[in-house]
Amino acid sequence: MVYRFKITSIEKTDFARVLEIDGRKTFADLHCCIQNCCHYSSDQLASFFVASDKCGKQIEISQIDYGKNGSQFQNMGKTKLHDILSDIGQRMLYVFDFFNDRSFYIELTDIYMKKNLQEKQVTHRLGDAPAQVLEEELQDQGLNVLDQENQYQDYGDLDDYTEIFGEMEDLIEGD
Repeated sequence: MVYRFKITSIEKTDFARVLEIDGRKTFADLHCCIQNCCHYSSDQLASFFVASDKCGKQIEISQIDYGKNGSQFQNMGKTKLHDILSDIGQRMLYVFDFFNDRSFYIELTDIYMKKNLQEKQVTHRLGDAPAQVLEEELQDQGLNVLDQENQYQDYGDLDDYTEIFGEMEDLIEGD
């Protein structure tokens, strides 16, 4: 069976992708397809979050193997799409920038039978994907956040540090 996913972003309303992938593929395959169609680097962590049918808990499907055998944590490379997704309309969150909590919304829009879909494919592209890392996006807009954060700060002379450190030693020894 073939799964069709629609991917959208809250950051860029003019961005959308439609992907088709075999349901027997893993979440790691879907992750690679998203990375490739958005021209993202594979050196950033990412995870899928899916609402479970049982008790409404979220299942995290991560690149990292937590070593826990539980229903809340799954590994992308070991978890097949058809093991978790079975209903048209199911939604997931794909977090691609953990530090800035940025993600895509993914919806399973169609499941249809076909003999085999050998290669995952992008069937529709709309707009440019948001930058993978927020700092890249801000730099594209002319804002240089790193320079503002990394400005040299003067903390005084070394003697000041010694005085403070000495006072702290006196407090510790006095107890």
